[in-house]
Formats: sequence, C-alpha cells, structure tokens
Amino acid sequence: MLPELRSLKTIWVAVATGLLAGVFVMLLHRPCILPGSEWLWRQELLSYDSRLVGGRASEDIVIVAIDEESIGVLRAWPWKRDVHARLIDILSAAGAKAIGLDIVFSEVSSETDMTADGDGWLEELPPSESDMKLEEAISVSERVILAAEFQETVKDADEVEATVTSVSFPYWRFEDAAAGVGVVNFSKDVDSAVRRMSLDFTYQDELEPSFALEVVNVAAGSDGRAEKLSAHRPHPYLPEDTVLIDYVGPCGTFKTVPYYQVLEGEVPADVFKDKIVLVGGTAQILQDWHLTPMAGVHSGEYDKNMAGVEIQANCVATLLGGKSVWPVPLWVTWLVSLLFGVLTAAGTALLKPLRALPLLGVPLAAAGLGVPDLLLRSAGTWLPVVSPMLALVLSYSVVTVYMYVVEERHRRAIRAAWQRRVAPEILDVILENPDLAYVSGKRTVATTLFSDVRGFTTMCDALEPEEVVDILNEYLSEMTKVIRRHRGTIHKFIGDGIMAVFGDPIADENHADEAVAAALEMQQRLAEMRETSEKPPIQTMRIGVGVHTGALVAGDIGSEEFMEYTIIGATVSIASRLEGLNKELGTSIIISEATRSRLHGDYAMTTIGPREIRGVAEPIEVYAVTVGEVAAGENNSSRGEADHV
Repeated sequence: MLPELRSLKTIWVAVATGLLAGVFVMLLHRPCILPGSEWLWRQELLSYDSRLVGGRASEDIVIVAIDEESIGVLRAWPWKRDVHARLIDILSAAGAKAIGLDIVFSEVSSETDMTADGDGWLEELPPSESDMKLEEAISVSERVILAAEFQETVKDADEVEATVTSVSFPYWRFEDAAAGVGVVNFSKDVDSAVRRMSLDFTYQDELEPSFALEVVNVAAGSDGRAEKLSAHRPHPYLPEDTVLIDYVGPCGTFKTVPYYQVLEGEVPADVFKDKIVLVGGTAQILQDWHLTPMAGVHSGEYDKNMAGVEIQANCVATLLGGKSVWPVPLWVTWLVSLLFGVLTAAGTALLKPLRALPLLGVPLAAAGLGVPDLLLRSAGTWLPVVSPMLALVLSYSVVTVYMYVVEERHRRAIRAAWQRRVAPEILDVILENPDLAYVSGKRTVATTLFSDVRGFTTMCDALEPEEVVDILNEYLSEMTKVIRRHRGTIHKFIGDGIMAVFGDPIADENHADEAVAAALEMQQRLAEMRETSEKPPIQTMRIGVGVHTGALVAGDIGSEEFMEYTIIGATVSIASRLEGLNKELGTSIIISEATRSRLHGDYAMTTIGPREIRGVAEPIEVYAVTVGEVAAGENNSSRGEADHV
C-alpha cells in the first residue's frame, strides 16, 4: 500500500474515532443514560463547582440567625411563639421590606391533647395566647412570608413500595394572616448538593411557590421579575421550573446578626430598613445544613456546607438580580465534544502522537478549560468541561494505540521484507523511516553489482537437485554476508546470479567504493571456500562480477497480488552486461569508467579500453580489477598496464 493511501486511511479512521468518542462521551454526559453516566455527571458538577467564585453579596438581604449563642441565651429550642412575634414587630418597625420566616409553624403550640366530640370527630385545638400574639404580629406586619415543607415517605403496601408526598403548611390562622407562603424544600443533584432552586412545586394539581420566589414577590409588590427568570432558557439537565442558583459567595457572605441581639435591641434599626430579612436556623443542632457548590470555612473547617436560610438568601439574591447561571443549549455541548474529539483524532493522525500532544493537545485542553471558566465568570454561562476533555483524551488515546498497532504491523512487514536484503544498520534506518520501504518510484544515482557462477548449468546436470540447492544456498549465504557487510542491498537471486545495489534505499556517498570492495571480498571469500570446503563443486567454483554506476529508478513494481521493491534502468542492464564480459576477457571483476571515476580508495586494476555494450549507443571504458591486491602506491597489475585509481 502506498504511503499516501495508508495516511489517508489512518486519517479517516481517526476522524471516525473522534466522532465515536464524542457521541460516547455525550451519552455518558447525560445522567442515567449509560452505566457510569452518573459518575461522569458528578465530575461535571465538580468542575462547575471549582469555577464558581461568587460575587459581591447583596446588600438588600440580612439574615437573622437562630444560632448556638441565641439558643443558649433564649433557652432550649423551640421557643414560644410570642418570641417570634416580638422579632416580627421589631423588624416591621425597623422598616424591613419583607420578613421571611424559614420556620414551619404547622400546628398550634397548645399543650392540650386533641379530643373527640360526641360524634367521634376530632376537635381542633384552640391556639394558645402565644400563638395569638404571633398571628397578630404577622397580620399587622403585612410583609411576613411563612414556610411550608414537602415530605416524602416510602411506605410498603402489599410488598409494593410507594412514595407518599405530604406537605406541612402553616397553621391556617397564621397562613391567613401572612403576606405569603412558600415551600422551603431544595432541589438536590446526584451528589446531594444544592445548586438549583425550584420556583414552584406541584401539590394536588396546584402550584405552590417556592419560599424565595414568594419573598421576592412580597418585597417587589409583584411577581413579574421572578416570572421572567423562570421562563428563561429551559435546559434538559435542569428539571422543569428549576434554575441554577447564582451563589454570591461561601458560607457567611451575607450580613448575619444573631436572633437574640435583635430581641435585646443590640442591632441598630437601620440595619433592616428597606431590607429583605430572612430568619432561620444556623445552629448545627437544628440540622438545617446542606451541601453546596461553594466551599468556605465553617467552624474552623474548610467545607461546602451552608445553612438552609443562607441558601434561601442566595436564591432570593439570584431572583433579585434577574439572572442565573445558565447551561448552554445541549446541542452546543454536543458540538463542542464532537469538535474536540474529531480535531484531536485527526491532528494526532496527521502530526503523530508525540508531536500532536504539545502542538494540538495542550492548546485544545487550555481552550477547553479556559473558555468555559471565562464564560462562567463573565457571562454566567455554564459550558461543560468534562465531556470535551474526555472526548479529547479518548480520541488521543485510541488513535495513538491504533497508530502504534498499525505502525508496529508495518514495521514487522518491513523487517520481514528487508532483513535478508540489507545490512542491520540500514534496516534500522528503514524502520525509523517506514516510507522508504514503500516507494512509488524515485530516481537516484547508485552502483549496481551483478555476479554469476561460471559453469553452473553444467554443474546442475552432474549433480542431484538436492545437492545443487545445498551448494547454492551455502554459496549465496556467504555472498549475502559480504554484500550486507559493505552496506549493499540484495534485490534478486537469479538462479546462481546475484543482483545487488549500493547507495539505495539509503543514500551513501561511498557507494562505488563499497561495491568494488564487496566484489573483491566476494572473490576472496569464494577462494577461502574453495580451500576449506569438502564439496568438489565448491572446490572448483568461479564467479564473475560486473559493477556499474549511474542513474536508476527504484520503486515498488508488480501487481495487486504481488509487489516487489526493485531497481530498473540502463545502469542495471550495463552492470549485467559487464558481468558477462568477464567470460570473454577471462577476468573476474569488471567495472565501468562511471564507477572508477567515483572511487575514493586506491585499487589495483587494468585498463581494458572502450567496449561496445549491447543496448548502449556509445562504447564504454571498462577496467578489470585485480583480485587479491589493493594498490598501495605502486603499480600492481595481473595483465597489461595497470591503472591505479
């Protein structure tokens, strides 16, 4: 397969991998769609939490805290209702715009047990004097919002579990006197943290407003601002009629005064003038603490817990500001995740994994983390981080593994194809540059060597086929070692003949010297084999070698079923003709003028003169290299006049 086609296939596989990674991540991103999706959604929520910094606390909200100190001063909780009546009177006289009591007054405080009348009906207990004072204070204030609370209990009926919802509304006399009633329940995410607020709750087919919404409505005198917020940009991740709370800061951000100090007149009246005042428990014993996305220091410990009344204050502040933190539409998250997956996968395939990591992976990761952070801080827009980052990591990892497997398969194929042709050091270079092994056609200058065994046909006729193969394999093995030792590449064994090239596929400026040196060593090694071999055919074996240097074409040549890297051109043909010329001249090694002119070393050789070569228009100057001698400055010649190169 050509490199271009291989690369194109890899890129297409990478793009498909990126798309699949994006789709898979988005399916995980949706809560409860695939196994493990809840874990991923938790990570997304944590990433959202880490980017929340909060802003400036609303000066329109003051918290009156039922804290440990107040419980200690005013004695054990719950307090009598007239205590709350006094607080309402103080806050109303101070000019508070709205007073939200985050306390559920669902029953009267009479200590008398309920009794049945003559017909068996339960008689309603009369309110106590303390209850009457609270009712009067609520009625006179005209700005008190009371709390209602939903409770869900699981009951077993005939081995079937059922969830039963009940509501604790304020005692009817308190409710009639109040300016409004709101539900104080919080909407919690899978990790039990309070990030969202419900604007209303459905009970018996009727909508009940949330506590924060009712506080804002009473303070504003209308419900227009809150209605606009509730209708703004619904999102499938947020249940119906819930919006993300725009937390102003960690626990303790809002101005908070102890309950008992207000009763004892220790807090100036102007602290509450034209303010929304929320009254609720902050003491740990009241167990109204909840996990939130805002981390802060509480009781000397760094945690994310916040009192329910302060969460209500954040809800009110969000409604007053007319804005919330809004998730981007779902299709934007899909698009970003798919984009990150495809870009990472394609870039990894094009740049290779090691280069893609710093050039593409790091910038994409920086953008994937930085842009959402900027959007959340500046525009209150929640762009998910985990799903694009997971798409990036998955795409990079899968494509890297795929490319490693493919490249390793290519390396094994290359090694199998070349390890018997070239020297180990050349093979190492090819393996580091796989494209060298798949060449559509390149023109280069190299030196070609042809060798042939004299009288091989006669030898074949005199021996058994098995003996011929055994002798030939022994001879070719030794010649292969010589050629590879001189950085040559063996292209073909043509019966008893060898075709080798020097200077391809790896360029070598000494290719002519290597070829001549290989030819000499081939003759010397064969001479040694004649001396040591016990096989008569080898004892009489002779070879001729032809060497020529010139331009040739190297490339993969063949059919769809079989392809072979080889060399073609006039240079190859001339080398073959020179090898055959040895028979006519009785020489062992013949080289051309083109080879001689490129030699750097000093070799003993004899000038033969110009010779006509079949297929070549002009005669070629040729030389016979003296076997067994290398010129060292003096004339060495076996026949005729020696030419020292």
